Order: sequence, then C-alpha cells, then structure tokens
Amino acid sequence: RAALQGEVVLAATAVLMNFLHFLSFGLDGFAHAAESLVGQSTGGKNRKALDEAVTASSVLAILVAVFYAVVYWIAGDSIIAVLTGIEDVRVIAGEYLIWMIVMPLLAVWSYQLDGIFIGAMKTHEMRNGMVISFAAYMGSILYLPLVFGVHGLYMALGVFMIARAVTLAVVFGRVRAAVAD
Repeated sequence: RAALQGEVVLAATAVLMNFLHFLSFGLDGFAHAAESLVGQSTGGKNRKALDEAVTASSVLAILVAVFYAVVYWIAGDSIIAVLTGIEDVRVIAGEYLIWMIVMPLLAVWSYQLDGIFIGAMKTHEMRNGMVISFAAYMGSILYLPLVFGVHGLYMALGVFMIARAVTLAVVFGRVRAAVAD
C-alpha cells in the first residue's frame, strides 16, 4: 500500500518500519518472560504465581514501551538520519514519525498478551483473535489510506495492534480460570 503512494513514501515507510523492529527486540523479551512464567504457573495450577507473572512482566513491558516512545520522540529524527542519507526520505519519514512514537504504547499490549497466551497454551483463542484482528486490519488497510493517505497506513497498523490486544484481553479470563486457586 505504501508503494501506491510513491517511491519516497515507500522508502520512508521502510525506514520507519525499522522503529518497529527495534521495538520488538525490547517488548519480545518481556513477552518471552511471560511465556515461561505463565507456563510454569498454569502448569503448576498456581493462580497467585500467574497473577504475579502477568503483573510483573506487564509492568516492565509498559515501562519499556514508554521508554521507546520517549526515545523515539526525542531522538526519532536522529535515528531516521542514521537509517537513510536521502533527504526526501528523511523529510517524509519525519512527517509520519508520530506514529512510531505512539506505536510502542499501542503495541505493548498485543506483544504482552501474545506471551501470556503462548505460555498458557491458549492457542485456539490466539488463532481466533488473530483471524478477527487480521479482518480488522484488512478492512482498515483498504479503507483508511483512501481517506487519510499515508497516515491511514499507520492507522491501519494501529488498528491491528489494538484489535490483537482487545481480542486477547476479552478472553484473558480463560487463562485465569484454567488455573486453580
């Protein structure tokens, strides 16, 4: 979809997608920790340990997401400059940098809940959530760029992240219910 907006927009989008790659390195660590800790607590039928694992890993993941948002806000233009020397691409990437500043705060929940659900082995719920999230994303990516241009591309990504988190949050009670007190 970015390619339909032109070569410079496509290149700027590729530069900005690196911000998401950097983010995934930070947030995946807490999702992996949640996987292990949630797996141990659900396997051991220990709800207190489950709640502690979810709370501790989520608080740390949120702090890291805020850290990334602040770093992107303060140093985003410098990061873009390191990633490309093409001035036109830098300018366009800078126009849409706000989405990368906001994205850690939107994405943290989908990363974290993925880790929790993987650890609890609630794969059916994850699959169902992903199907719904993908449908929401496809509708968004087809519609939002028509209305909002390039901002619509990033809005659609935000819709996907939010849908992914909401579909899992709605059924999170099943994770807790599977663990005895």
